[in-house]
Amino acid sequence: MSTEYSMEQGKYYTDTDIAGLLGISLGRLRNKLSAGNPLPPRIQPPGCRGRLWPCNAVHEWLDQFIVTVVDPVAHDPQPRRRGRPTKQEARARR
Repeated sequence: MSTEYSMEQGKYYTDTDIAGLLGISLGRLRNKLSAGNPLPPRIQPPGCRGRLWPCNAVHEWLDQFIVTVVDPVAHDPQPRRRGRPTKQEARARR
């Protein structure tokens, strides 16, 4: 996050910073905004076209999506082969 704006109450990210943080392009971020997709809370100052994203609110929003693994995934006794099944395999599945 190269650009952070210091304000009285905290720091803010720009659209470019948020796009980099989410791993998407700036155009994709703009598409998500116009489509109304769920995104972190943002501030749009009156009379300005740009948006500011409060750092704390962005990180709190991201923390909602933490994934924890409860138990390791059980492996199949025989992994499936790649490609088209043979005629015998197809008959056996019926």
